Amino acid sequence: MQPNQNEKHNENHNENHNENNKQITFAIIGAGSGGRSFAVYLSNCGYKVNLVYRSKKNITRIRKHKIIDSQGEIPGEFKINMVTTSYRRALKGAQAILYVVPASVQSSITKQIAPFLEDGQIIVLNPGRTWGAIETYNLLSKYCPDLEIYVGETQTLLFTCRKQEDYGVNILRIKESIDCCFYPENQNLIVGSFITRIFPQFNMVNDIRITSLNNMGAIIHPAVTLLNAGSILRNEEFFFYQEGISPEITRLIEKIDSERCHIIEALGLEPITFKEWAQTCYKCRSESYYQIFLEIKSYQSIRAPQSLDVRYITEDIPTGLVPLSSLGRYLNISTPTINALIILANTLMKKNFWKIGRTIENIKLPFNYRRSQNFQYMTMDRPKILFE
Repeated sequence: MQPNQNEKHNENHNENHNENNKQITFAIIGAGSGGRSFAVYLSNCGYKVNLVYRSKKNITRIRKHKIIDSQGEIPGEFKINMVTTSYRRALKGAQAILYVVPASVQSSITKQIAPFLEDGQIIVLNPGRTWGAIETYNLLSKYCPDLEIYVGETQTLLFTCRKQEDYGVNILRIKESIDCCFYPENQNLIVGSFITRIFPQFNMVNDIRITSLNNMGAIIHPAVTLLNAGSILRNEEFFFYQEGISPEITRLIEKIDSERCHIIEALGLEPITFKEWAQTCYKCRSESYYQIFLEIKSYQSIRAPQSLDVRYITEDIPTGLVPLSSLGRYLNISTPTINALIILANTLMKKNFWKIGRTIENIKLPFNYRRSQNFQYMTMDRPKILFE
């Protein structure tokens, strides 16, 4: 059967699209579940991908063959242009740099890559957690004052995914919509169209507080992990959400979410509850927090961590709960449930997350953080648009 004219047109359009995409290079920092998922997504779209791995663990076959075997929503084998530990090689000529690492190491990554950055490059933190883009922007202003680098963050990771040993990844779900914002916010006008062309799931918002303060990982992960600490420390195997969640634990999550929303309201913003977020990202329709976790199908196969020394604690406490506690203290808003989890984590992990976490003081939060969104948007400069 001969293809019709529409099919021929679509084939030619896709070929031209992929040819144009080959001119754009992405450097992905982090070769875990999220980094591999981004590499697969971008390779599937025809972009060049330079993948930076930070640990030799579970990377052997990807490093040797420069191929990622993907299952789930984007099945197939996908070629990677470069797999390396060298920031210099990976960043050279790249138009965009994606951080796909725990937020707790974002500052150290920024310091390491600073000598190799080029004028006009875009950095997106996936996700930034709380204040990731602000922290990165301030560090680059110090280390690369003569370069124009565009820094943005997403509110959550685009993918629900799990890495497969040293060869691949299982992309369980690509979220329907996630918020993204650059800092300062007027940079949205410069690079927003470029980013959303590549990631149509990214919803550009004009207030960095929206992406930073709607950090749902901090609302969920620490509570579930800490309240299942006994089972985890006994090396019991269980499904993190399916078996680790109970109506009692979701009551705690709902209380944490309520404290977070009170902080957001005090800043003059309309909060997005966990329930509203789940409706946007996963099309959930359940009314109770407990039922939401049961409704998200991609959560059901996720296993619990085998240690407390995991990002659910070491990332989500210092870059999620500590910033909320710090901001609550500044706004004179009580956060007893958030504080209790931080204290519990400090005790179990023998760490001081208050000291090592992101606070108003060490992030150098801008003095006008309480500004109204309307005022902030109206006073933004309107610079030239790039990448059109």
